[in-house]
Amino acid sequence: MSRHNLTQRIPLVVLALAALLTLASACKTTVPAKTQVRDAEITSKIKAKLAASGEVNPFNIDVDTNEGQVTLQGRVGKESSKTEAERLARDTEGVRGVINLIKVGDHT
Repeated sequence: MSRHNLTQRIPLVVLALAALLTLASACKTTVPAKTQVRDAEITSKIKAKLAASGEVNPFNIDVDTNEGQVTLQGRVGKESSKTEAERLARDTEGVRGVINLIKVGDHT
């Protein structure tokens, strides 16, 4: 391989290495696997409660759990639905706190 061809490939190799390092650091987590599983269980329990509730449409609410802290996001039609979603989340075993970011009303 000529020196010219090698010089042309260096930027590509550097770019590929940078992409791999970025991907590897994005996949790392300091949260233990046990906590991640517990968070997934909490999220599943809350979603099941929302689905069983006649007050809240579970497809309109996103539930994210991070170390027992639950964040609710989405949009509902009534204030009572927002309140009920938060109550269901708070009453779930393992929940340490709830951040309710649910919006009330239509998308306009």
